[in-house]
Amino acid sequence: MWCQKWPNISKAKAKAKAKAKATPDQERSFLQACSQEAACKYLADKVRWMRRQAKQSQQVLAQRARIPLRTYKRFEAHGRGSLRTFIQVLRATERAQYLFMLFPVPGPTIIRPTLEERLRQLTPTKFK
Repeated sequence: MWCQKWPNISKAKAKAKAKAKATPDQERSFLQACSQEAACKYLADKVRWMRRQAKQSQQVLAQRARIPLRTYKRFEAHGRGSLRTFIQVLRATERAQYLFMLFPVPGPTIIRPTLEERLRQLTPTKFK
């Protein structure tokens, strides 16, 4: 199927292109349904995509993340690595500021009156 959509590019590039077009809801659904291995690989693919968009080599990003190049290559190729490695890579790609979104603080609960309650609050007005 990938060759029908994009006949002039490789299968890997076609998969990356399809992922780039996924909506946030599609990404969320995928991450909720997939295995841990698939989620790790997916996140690593996103990091690879960001690195390539920035036109950086693996070596440059590994240096910025202060991790060995071999560790970075393993992370990017297979999605394997520690949480520490992942956070260092996020910092190197300037995405660490989004970590707070993992644990959102619930806002105040707004209790909205029902339709019946709202109707009871209305007082009839007299027209002249």
